[in-house]
Amino acid sequence: MQVKMENVDRISGLHDSILIHILSFLSAKQVIRTSILSTRWRYLFALLPNLHFDFEGDLWRRGYTTMIDPERFHAWISAAVHRGVKHLDLNISPGKFTTRPAVLFTCRTLVTLKLCMEFDFVLDVPKGAHFPNLKTVYLEEVNFSNDDSVKSLLSGCTSLEDLVIEKFLMSNISNFNISHHLLKRLTLLYTYQSDYGWITIDAPNLVYLEYDDELVAGYSLQNLQSLVKADIDISNSLEVDGSTFFRGICNVRSLILSDTSLELLLSCEPLPVFANLVKLKIHCSNDLRPYYGQWEKGLETLLSSLPELEKLEFNQEALISLPEKVPSCLLSKLKSIKISGFTDERDCIGKAKYFLKNGRALEKLTIRTSLRYSEERKSKISKVLSASPRESKHLCIFIF
Repeated sequence: MQVKMENVDRISGLHDSILIHILSFLSAKQVIRTSILSTRWRYLFALLPNLHFDFEGDLWRRGYTTMIDPERFHAWISAAVHRGVKHLDLNISPGKFTTRPAVLFTCRTLVTLKLCMEFDFVLDVPKGAHFPNLKTVYLEEVNFSNDDSVKSLLSGCTSLEDLVIEKFLMSNISNFNISHHLLKRLTLLYTYQSDYGWITIDAPNLVYLEYDDELVAGYSLQNLQSLVKADIDISNSLEVDGSTFFRGICNVRSLILSDTSLELLLSCEPLPVFANLVKLKIHCSNDLRPYYGQWEKGLETLLSSLPELEKLEFNQEALISLPEKVPSCLLSKLKSIKISGFTDERDCIGKAKYFLKNGRALEKLTIRTSLRYSEERKSKISKVLSASPRESKHLCIFIF
């Protein structure tokens, strides 16, 4: 039996909300092109809640070297502001726009603002800028005009919860002051020309901090008692003392440290005590592994300052030696340990046996060996450890 298939336009029969959702994944140019399909599609583009313009890419493909008229660009921003725009993502080329659209700093409806301005564009936020509904700010390649410009932006964002600043110049800044009573998440990635600048963070409701950078000249970290998780990757080319920084985050409950951050932390005198820390992860760079042997102390020193630690994950090279005095966390708190990067069988078994012998609360020990380890070698390690003395009666050992 043959079934006759009718030529039915099923897509046009969909509800407006579904069609608008589909169109939201297209650029503005592509969306407007759909208006010629039929009368059903003629005005659908006008219902879109978001518009995406890629002028630079389009003009580049056409062989033009100049961008759009700055006055026209400012007019578009003004139109968006006056129509109550909620989410704005701007990528501004400094060679084409020498002035900021002033109307942007009067927008009361913005919820999300993303600005990528390239370093030559100086961001001068006027006093009185007010964004009462702005909750998320993402700034990339930003160069603030001065300290007051930073203050004007943050004080004007009275509802700010999430702040990301990536690749920012500090040449005009003496104290990069991030003070906000509602801020919950802060990400700072890569400062430039920061040899003489300070970073101040005062955020009583901050729960997440990511900081990836070289040490700046100085820090002031205050009121971070709500901090839950921190991801820290610091290098110390200036040979600055990191004590102030680490003391400022010592209330954190979950901490990720790079190997260079661990080295910096271990140089602090006295070593800060992380009284609330329950989860610690140390990740190691392949580039620095040849230098681990030069470290005078490693993770074993830090464990004595982590009385409440329950979960530990680290590369075996971060553990320079076995602690002479068993850390209190290993005797009563540590439940899960994951050790990776084992390349030497004796080293692997020796370190694992130490944790088995002293880990009274240990429930899970995971060992990740080198990729070149055969199943036979892994099985041998497993048999040795299974027969080793252990304090915990509820321990499972996993070897990968």
